[in-house]
Amino acid sequence: MEVHGIDMHKGAYRVSFEAGGRRIRGLVPEALVAETLGQTGTRPAHFDVYTWIAQHRQNIETALVKLAQGDGRVKKPYDLLSLEEE
Repeated sequence: MEVHGIDMHKGAYRVSFEAGGRRIRGLVPEALVAETLGQTGTRPAHFDVYTWIAQHRQNIETALVKLAQGDGRVKKPYDLLSLEEE
C-alpha cells in the first residue's frame, strides 16, 4: 500500500494498492485515525497516521476491495473509508 499524502479538502489520506489486477485508490479519514488513537478533537501527527495505516493495512485493503466490488458490508470502523474518484 502506498500513502499519497493528505487531501486537506476531504480531511483524508489518499492510499492506493494493487488488487485483482487493478489499482484501487481510497481515502482514509483523518478523523477515523484520530478517534482510534484516542485523539478526538485534535489532528493526529503525520507520523502517527502513517504508522496507523501501516498497522491496519490489511483491514484497509479488505474494506476498499469490498467497496470497489460494490459490497457495502464493511466492518466498523473501516466503514468510514471511501474510494477515491479518479
